[in-house]
Amino acid sequence: MQDVTKIMTVINAVDFGAFFDIVSPAIEIHPANYTAEVKSAFLQAVFDRGNLSSIKDTEFLLWLRVRLSPLLVDLSPSLVTPLFDIGKNRSCNSSQEIIAMLDTLHLTLSNDTKREVYKNTLLFLQGPMPLKCYSGGSFYTYLRNTFLSFGFPDLSTFISLLPRMRESELLSTISSSELRQFLSQPNVIGNNSDICVIFNNYNNTPTFLETEDVPDDVKKMTLPCVWSLALSSNSRSEADSWFDLRLRNYLRFLSKSLISPVKVQNASCHAFQKLVAVMGNNFTYNSSEFGESDVYTTVRTYLRNGTDATDGVRCYNASDAELNSTAWFVNNIGNFVKFIALDDFTFFVSTSQSEVFLEDQANLELFNNKAISEDVTELYILQLFTFNPTFSPMKLPGFFLCSSEVPGSAYSSLSENNTILILNKLKEFCNGTENAVTFAALTSNIQTITGEMFATLGSASAGLTTSQITSVAPSVLVSSLSTLSSVSTWNQEQATTIIQTITAAGFQINDRSSLESLGTLVAGVPSKSIEKIPASVLLNISKSSTFVSNMLGAPKVVQQTFVNKIISVDSSPAKVVMNVPDAMATEIPPSLLVFSQEMVDISVINKKEWTSDQAAMFFGILGEANIDVEQLPPSVLQGFTCSSVQRMRQTRIQGLIRACRPRRGRAKVELKESQLTCMLNLLNGNLSQNFTDYPSDMLLYFNNKDIKRANCRSYLSAVGAADFSVASRVLKKDSLLLSEARSCLGINGTKLSRDNVEVLGNMACTLNSSYIQNADPLILEKLKACNDLSDSQVDAMERMLLSGETKYGNPSTWNKQTLENLGLLPLYFTRNFWGQFQSQTKKRFLRTFNPQLRGSRTEKRKLKVLFEEISAQKTKRGAGCTVGNITQVTVSDASFPFGYDRVQFDLCLDIPVLKDNLLSICEKVDDNDFQKVILMKLNQAFPLGISDEKVQVLGSVSRVASLDDISKWNITKLDTLAALMDADGGPWEAAKSKAIISKYLNTSGNSLGSTELNSVGSNLCSLDSSTLMTITPDSIRSAKPLDVTSCSSEQKKVLYEISNSSFSALITSPSAYYNLIKPFLGGASLEDILKLSAQNISMDIATFQSLDPNVIDVLNVTNVRGLMGFQLQDLKLFENDTVIRDWVNLQSQSDLDSLGVGLTTNRTNLTTAPSGSNNSTDTTATTAVSTATPTQGSTGGSTATTAVTTAQGSTSGSDAPMTIITEATTQGRTSVSDAPMTIITEATTQGRTSVSDAPMTITDATTQGRTSVSDAPMTITDATTQGRTSVSDAPMTITDATTQENTSGSDATFSTSAATTQANTTSGGAELAKHPTSIFLSILLTAVLQILQQPA
Repeated sequence: MQDVTKIMTVINAVDFGAFFDIVSPAIEIHPANYTAEVKSAFLQAVFDRGNLSSIKDTEFLLWLRVRLSPLLVDLSPSLVTPLFDIGKNRSCNSSQEIIAMLDTLHLTLSNDTKREVYKNTLLFLQGPMPLKCYSGGSFYTYLRNTFLSFGFPDLSTFISLLPRMRESELLSTISSSELRQFLSQPNVIGNNSDICVIFNNYNNTPTFLETEDVPDDVKKMTLPCVWSLALSSNSRSEADSWFDLRLRNYLRFLSKSLISPVKVQNASCHAFQKLVAVMGNNFTYNSSEFGESDVYTTVRTYLRNGTDATDGVRCYNASDAELNSTAWFVNNIGNFVKFIALDDFTFFVSTSQSEVFLEDQANLELFNNKAISEDVTELYILQLFTFNPTFSPMKLPGFFLCSSEVPGSAYSSLSENNTILILNKLKEFCNGTENAVTFAALTSNIQTITGEMFATLGSASAGLTTSQITSVAPSVLVSSLSTLSSVSTWNQEQATTIIQTITAAGFQINDRSSLESLGTLVAGVPSKSIEKIPASVLLNISKSSTFVSNMLGAPKVVQQTFVNKIISVDSSPAKVVMNVPDAMATEIPPSLLVFSQEMVDISVINKKEWTSDQAAMFFGILGEANIDVEQLPPSVLQGFTCSSVQRMRQTRIQGLIRACRPRRGRAKVELKESQLTCMLNLLNGNLSQNFTDYPSDMLLYFNNKDIKRANCRSYLSAVGAADFSVASRVLKKDSLLLSEARSCLGINGTKLSRDNVEVLGNMACTLNSSYIQNADPLILEKLKACNDLSDSQVDAMERMLLSGETKYGNPSTWNKQTLENLGLLPLYFTRNFWGQFQSQTKKRFLRTFNPQLRGSRTEKRKLKVLFEEISAQKTKRGAGCTVGNITQVTVSDASFPFGYDRVQFDLCLDIPVLKDNLLSICEKVDDNDFQKVILMKLNQAFPLGISDEKVQVLGSVSRVASLDDISKWNITKLDTLAALMDADGGPWEAAKSKAIISKYLNTSGNSLGSTELNSVGSNLCSLDSSTLMTITPDSIRSAKPLDVTSCSSEQKKVLYEISNSSFSALITSPSAYYNLIKPFLGGASLEDILKLSAQNISMDIATFQSLDPNVIDVLNVTNVRGLMGFQLQDLKLFENDTVIRDWVNLQSQSDLDSLGVGLTTNRTNLTTAPSGSNNSTDTTATTAVSTATPTQGSTGGSTATTAVTTAQGSTSGSDAPMTIITEATTQGRTSVSDAPMTIITEATTQGRTSVSDAPMTITDATTQGRTSVSDAPMTITDATTQGRTSVSDAPMTITDATTQENTSGSDATFSTSAATTQANTTSGGAELAKHPTSIFLSILLTAVLQILQQPA
């Protein structure tokens, strides 16, 4: 290097040409002799001193081609720029010659040198005069020829070489294949946006996209650049070209951004429709970042928000040949229709063009898709027939026929042949869906019903009227049983009609084969026919699950008869449980469920359905059974009572209680209040803070002391799952728990946050309107679980909903779906709410809501109110039937009779239609006025009286009948009585139920047997005591527990005596006896109750409250402790109950304290006041009730035990009302005074001076076969002395005096009660009052003398 430098220094610059003319060829001939450094030194000298920039191009080219070319081999990177510098400002040929020369030597050049060459070439192109050497032709070729082997610009650099004003010009010179070559180079695209510059200016983009194939990454980056071009297609053919040809290989790279509403919103209709078609039919979403629902979002946005809509609908123009297709839904929504929401569809069909869209066959087929929301399909059909009521159902696609929105009238006009075609389509598409309206309409078109027609009808046979059924030959019915027996929707009237028809023609129902052949029609077999079938046959067929399932569809009276027959085979408890089908076990009389541990198989019991009364009978055996109590089903656990568990170990009791806790996926264990308090009492304060370990309802009875303050929130959350209606109102649990919640949750005022509402749960059902109105809207969801709601609560809910500030939105947006989302709440709403809905919306809603309500056995009173509130304004009389004649099709609609008022119902209901559809009409009509119309028309239809079969289907309509109406009914059959007494029809007025039962009993052979008692239920109390006396003990024993709470004291006593006889054999099993006798204990005598108190039965508080008040009043604390056992604590819980409070106030505080439950009396113990004292303080003195053991051979009355002497507000002891209870028995004695006697005497003196002045009642004196009244035990009532001087002077009433072959009055047994004196005028009573025995004897002897003075 240094040598070269020295040599070049001494050579004059002007001699460089000559020098290199010698040196360069030598270097070219002997390149190995010259290192790269030497050549670089020569070049550097030339660049520094050669002044080549100023020579002419011809001389420059000489230098380049001859003198410099040998020196350029292995050119150093640092010399590239000086080389290019000497080419500046020269001709394009000279500049390009430098690159070409280097290209010939590129194999000798290092990568760094090549990069420098590329760099300087780029600078050459970007010089002060860009592209000065470009003279036309392909710009891509020009660049290729310029850069040669030294690389090619990437996309970004390429674009930078395009002068902004010439971008389109230069790009358009490039062929599509050249562009493909360029874009296909590796890593050519660095910035995605750069490629869009190409396609935004390239005039051959469509051809390029259609013909050239580029790498996938290029396609992915290209698509966004050309997407807007595709969406702006202004004709259908252009859109087809874009989507079918140009973008065929690009669409798979669509992104969520590209199909977003923002990108697509301004697309032409042609492009939009093509996009919908392609994305719905040809696009694969597996590897896409978006889904079909995202595309639908764009579709709905486009269609709803367009500004180019014609007549309110986008992409439809009747005058445009390319946009006038009525298949609008197909073209604009396509397969994305499955995502269409009701709100969207409502918007789309609200236009003036929607009628032609709905009728379009392509649109109909598009919506023939089960994936589409049912409410959308229903609205489609509704709108279709609203626009065109005569639209033929023959044009409807398959699945549309399954909808309840197809009006029955559309089918009614079909020919019989078309009817058959529709029936076949229903079988094909509707998969067992059974539409009563459709069936009724279709069957009305059938003229002659043959066996073949029954086969065609199939389940649609349920649409036949009773007159159509009776018109069929019995032989056809019998031969068609294979079809008819499989129809699951027969109503009771139809099934009964078929059975009556075939049996009248000789069909015998007497063996397994005949019973099985009936299938679902067994529901129409009367109980009398079941009774006639041999028990062995019924036992045999009861093993068939299919038959049992069908039997469960029969009336209860038929089911009970069936079970009773099975029981008659072997009535031993173990066999009964084995033989009776699991699902029908609830019909087993509780008296047959008394068995020992050894007799019962728990696994069998666990499979059956039980009532709580039944389960209580055998619950005690679970104490020692080797079982996992966690596996016991709810129907068994509901038998938990204090009586049944009192002999169990504490650990087993605790386990059973825990097993009753709420568990996910398991039915709730339904427990009554007495069971819940029993559980709490048994736990005896040993309570866990894990509140979910207990039955939710039991938590209602926890005391504050049972809950640690830190756990109050978890307690409230757990109790929030409880049914607050279980707790008696007298306990005021709602207000007490709300107070605790306010304190625990820090609630101020009536405002409830979302968190508050969530924690309170079902407590929402107890809140008043102020809390509801000021609560978070979540409270609406909690109120859905309430058993009932008050008017004020409903008003608060309506105000909240009408505010529009709930999740249900503004009332203007409400629809059928809104009503469905509200759960059961619409049952309670008033016209304020219903006024927000159109009549058609309400009708559609009722089609599903009414069956739901009836299926859950909603109270009739609620159904009546619902109909009244939801119905429209009443029409005026005189206009005739304007709403529409009521037909079987009308009646079959579940919304019936909505749309009719009382006047129209009367005018539009013809008697033949009523007779033919009586059950259907009675089932659906709840309004009292409508029901009266039905009865009126029935009386017109059957002036000679209404048959049993018609009466059986009246349901709740029967409740509005008058006694005169009832007198015209035939009630000769047990089925009729049972149907009328069905509690689902609502409560009966006593006089009416008495008339009905009496009519039944007046039929020869009818009596109050066990099945009758089960059917009559609480209506039993409407009968006279004389009628009740005809009930046999066996009937009571074989019946279910009876509800006698509404019976009078006299009736209860009659029923108790019979039931006591019924269950007397179980007296040695106290728990079983008590469970059976419990409903009747209100009629039990003091003696029997006292016996029970020694039996360790743990009587529940409700039963205690139901006892005869006179019996309760004379029970002392010892008696009550014996009766209530583990339930004793409930006395404190219910201390505000009237019955409990009255009893407590009869006791002394010291006696109450001995109970240890915290009761307090308001009575103060007193001794007898001195004569003449003026004590104005209310005082009471009581002694305990006790029973004296009869003493035989006694010589005096000393064996009598006196109890309960009460003085209230008296001025002296003689003024006190007294109750003297003495049990005395005379056995072979010679005087009354010698006899132990039972005397109940309440003597009251108010301001009197003598007890002898008091009115008296002496009861229960009976003579049976005696010779004189004086021999008789006697009943003397209402003996009152007013202003008289002695008791003997008092007028008396003597009732029921009977002598039993006694020879003297001294042998008589007396029972006296209620002797009262008013305004006495004699004196000396105060002294007498000091001696209770004297009082007793004076009253007794005076009464006896008075009786003896009466004529025989």
